Amino acid sequence: MIPQKPRLIGAIKADIVSNLEADQPNNGLTAAIRGRRFAVPDVLCGAALALGVIAAYAFIPLTPTLLAHHSELLEALRGSTTSIVSGGALARVGRDSLTIVILAPLCTIALYDVFYWWAGRRWGGHIVAFYGRNNPRTARWILRAEAIVRRRGIWALFVSYYLPLPTFVIFLACGTSGMPLWMFVVGDVVGMVLWEALLISLGWSLGHPAVHAIDRISHYSTRIGIALIVAIVVVAVVRAQLRLRGGAAGQPGGQ
Repeated sequence: MIPQKPRLIGAIKADIVSNLEADQPNNGLTAAIRGRRFAVPDVLCGAALALGVIAAYAFIPLTPTLLAHHSELLEALRGSTTSIVSGGALARVGRDSLTIVILAPLCTIALYDVFYWWAGRRWGGHIVAFYGRNNPRTARWILRAEAIVRRRGIWALFVSYYLPLPTFVIFLACGTSGMPLWMFVVGDVVGMVLWEALLISLGWSLGHPAVHAIDRISHYSTRIGIALIVAIVVVAVVRAQLRLRGGAAGQPGGQ
């Protein structure tokens, strides 16, 4: 029998809290989950991370239009691989400024990266339990990232965009390892510039063919955007159903 959603959510919340409290009962993340002792830094950091996730989904259907008409804005707010390559191609044909194409993605350091570092710094090892609760693979990624950061320090940030790990786990690991903010920012800037150099060079070399493809995508941006929104909804529903079934299977009376 599949349990009701409120009961399932309550059970998951209690399980998370018990795991987080095992080492440090007064941890800021534990307090936030339990709904009491909200510290202002915890709220700010958590809100920034949540907004980053929302923005990632919100920009998916907007990407086709922004690529052709506001690529610098897309670079500054998302810093995605597609936007940077497109910026290089548009700069090659004179539709964008190469200087802005290079500088715009650095805005994502202040918009997203610093908050992952801050989360790791404030919540320490508990962030591993929080992120890995429903996705053990994410927890393994963070543990691997911590090992890399502790061995290599700032050098891990220099190559973070080339590592076979999501960059956010590297940023979290920098926070949990105690890396100072100034060192994190310097390392992240260098790593971002090294990554940009490859992507902008790729877009520059593609030039006119890439711009033609961007224009064609923009022409069908409305249809593409609708299709992407539908895909996001379908994936979200499927994941929610799988999690509910997994929770029901874990119950003593589940079938």
